[in-house]
Amino acid sequence: MNMHSEPMNLPLRKVQSAPKRSLWRRIYHGVFGGDALGFFGALLLAVLLVVAIIGPLLVTHDPLLTTPKTLLPPSAENWLGTDHFGRDVFSRTVTSLRIDFIVAGLGVTGAIFIGSFLGLVCGYVGGWFDELVMRLVDIVQSFPLLLIAMVLILVMGPGVESIIIVTVLINIPTYARVIRGEALSRKTLEYIDAARCSGASEASILFRHLMPNTLSPIIVHGSLNLAAAVGNVAALSFLGVGIRPPTPDLGVMVAEGTNYLIQGAWWMSIGPGLVLAATIFSLNLVGDCLESRLDPRRAEG
Repeated sequence: MNMHSEPMNLPLRKVQSAPKRSLWRRIYHGVFGGDALGFFGALLLAVLLVVAIIGPLLVTHDPLLTTPKTLLPPSAENWLGTDHFGRDVFSRTVTSLRIDFIVAGLGVTGAIFIGSFLGLVCGYVGGWFDELVMRLVDIVQSFPLLLIAMVLILVMGPGVESIIIVTVLINIPTYARVIRGEALSRKTLEYIDAARCSGASEASILFRHLMPNTLSPIIVHGSLNLAAAVGNVAALSFLGVGIRPPTPDLGVMVAEGTNYLIQGAWWMSIGPGLVLAATIFSLNLVGDCLESRLDPRRAEG
């Protein structure tokens, strides 16, 4: 009897590989967690940032050049028409977007560095320094921030530099309070005790172990705060205490355009207003998406 049986020729099943996702679909699900609004906000924000970065290449006219062609409607030569001084509204809008991004970005960045440092020190060290800083934070946050900004600008004088400094000052309390809470909740955790037992200095614990674990709330609040900062810059300029003409600014352009709406020159304020609204809207969408992705309490909910 033949002990060696012939191998059976069984049909082989083809293992079907999962269809590969496109790059955009991987980003949509991997980075944004399937958040359609967050993904849309990021795309819109990316377009606005690109326009702001390459703005000098896009402008078709000198944004400060006055001409006799006043209050012309949108045309092939002037895409968003001209204003009451004959300046090209499209060129001024693109330049304004660039300026507002720079002003708000520098202001929020400065507030993040100073406020986060104060919050870390207050939460980790505590004592009289913590009490003093937190009482000052309470005093500042008890007043409307826009009112404080107006008073500070009236003291320092209007201008781009003043707006940046004011943006830093009025946003420091937010980061100081948030990061202080993170430091208080984390300084008693085991990895901090382990670092202390291993001989790490207090400065090393503060900046090498504690600070990196506060990046998530900084990113979330930074994105949302940037939207508020852009709105505040425009609001101050709209009220006449921010960036002063002839420097292009979205708030100034909207304020000037409202005076000519009754004459039918809607393009003076509609174009800059839509760009301003799109900027704030996209930043808020991105901020909400980051909060849902980076905040474990919201992720669990």
